[in-house]
Amino acid sequence: MASIELADRNLRLALLDEVYTERVDDYYWLSSLREDYAAYRASAGGPDWDDLLQRLGIDHMPELEEFLLTLPLTSEDVAQVADLCLDGDREIYTLYPGWWHFGRHFSIASLDGIGQCTGLVDLDLNSMVEACSLAPLAELTELRHLRVDAAQRYSGLDVIATLPALTELVVVNNAMAEGNEEWLDVMSALRARGVSVHSW
Repeated sequence: MASIELADRNLRLALLDEVYTERVDDYYWLSSLREDYAAYRASAGGPDWDDLLQRLGIDHMPELEEFLLTLPLTSEDVAQVADLCLDGDREIYTLYPGWWHFGRHFSIASLDGIGQCTGLVDLDLNSMVEACSLAPLAELTELRHLRVDAAQRYSGLDVIATLPALTELVVVNNAMAEGNEEWLDVMSALRARGVSVHSW
């Protein structure tokens, strides 16, 4: 099956982390890629695998990041993702120690393509997702629980009110939403549908 396309490389890396964590049933999944890396290194070159592992979490490793971006991520892979929390707690971010203080290296600036996660039920747009359009969420027809940070000033908020399976919306940094008519309209429309809306 062909690898899927995603507009944002950092969304791809976050999904790779989610898929591989589940596949090897271990948060620390990077060490399971020795054979994949050997095949990659045979054609692309690069440091020895053991050297990379010794540097993991200590040095910035763009060469390992580039290798990870060559790993296939198929529609079947992402269709299995039911819960996705886009926060900073992922092993993949150890590729760039201190990345949060160096231009937010892994921040996600586009959700285009997230609709390929057809089985997604629970989505937390946490600290890794910058202000962007939420329009791509329209394709998540199975999504039941959504957590959004109002401080991010997302566009396309109206799509939230159209999500057919949504049963719960959590809005954090509610002070940013209180004066925003679009947010108030979305929350009002959802409450009228019987969706549980929580904000703080």
